[in-house]
Amino acid sequence: MISPKIKNKFSNHPEVIMRPIHLRLSEEIISHLEDTAGAHGFNRIQGLIRLYIRQGLDRDNCNYSLSDDVLFIEKLRKKGVSQKIIDEALADVNKSCDLDN
Repeated sequence: MISPKIKNKFSNHPEVIMRPIHLRLSEEIISHLEDTAGAHGFNRIQGLIRLYIRQGLDRDNCNYSLSDDVLFIEKLRKKGVSQKIIDEALADVNKSCDLDN
C-alpha cells in the first residue's frame, strides 16, 4: 500500500491525511453516540464525533470553517445534498459568525 503522503505528491486528487487520536469515553456516552449516529445516517460514531468537534470549533473560532472539511462536504454530496444547499448553509454559518464580532 502506498502511503497517503506519496499519493498526494503525485495525485490530482490528494487525500486528507488523518491522524489517529485516543479518547476514553464511558460506555454510556458510547452507547448514546451509537444511537445518535445511526439516527443521523452515520455508519460509525467517528463521523458523528468529527461533526461535533467541527461544530464546536465553528462556534468557538470564526477563523475555522466547515468549508475546509473536504471529507465532510463530500459525504454530504454522496448523500444527495446539492451543492447549492451546501453553499447556502456555509454562507449562513459565516453570516452568524460575522454577527458575533
